Amino acid sequence: MTWVYWALLLLAQNASFTWVSRARNSASIGYHALASVCSNGVWIVGQFVIFDQFMKVKESGDALLLAAVCVYYTIFTVVGSIGMHALLMRYVEKGKRKVGA
Repeated sequence: MTWVYWALLLLAQNASFTWVSRARNSASIGYHALASVCSNGVWIVGQFVIFDQFMKVKESGDALLLAAVCVYYTIFTVVGSIGMHALLMRYVEKGKRKVGA
C-alpha cells in the first residue's frame, strides 16, 4: 500500500509544482497563492514518504531495488507534470489565469 500511496503523492507533487510554475506566470495573484499552498503542502508530506522509502532501500543494500525506485519516482513525477500541464491548458487557464496574461 505504501507504493500506491507514494505514487499518488508523486503525481500530486509534480502536478502541483507544474501548476504553481504556470500560475506564477499568470496575472492572477489569488490563483498563484492557491497553487502555491497546494504545491508546498504536497511537497512537505511527500518528503516524509520519500525519506522513508529511500531509507528502506539503503538499509536493504539492494542496488536493483534502488534502480527500480529511481525509475518509479521518475515515471510518476513525469506523468504528474505532463498531465497537469495538459489539464491546465485545456480547462483552467482562461482570462487572468492564462499564462502570459
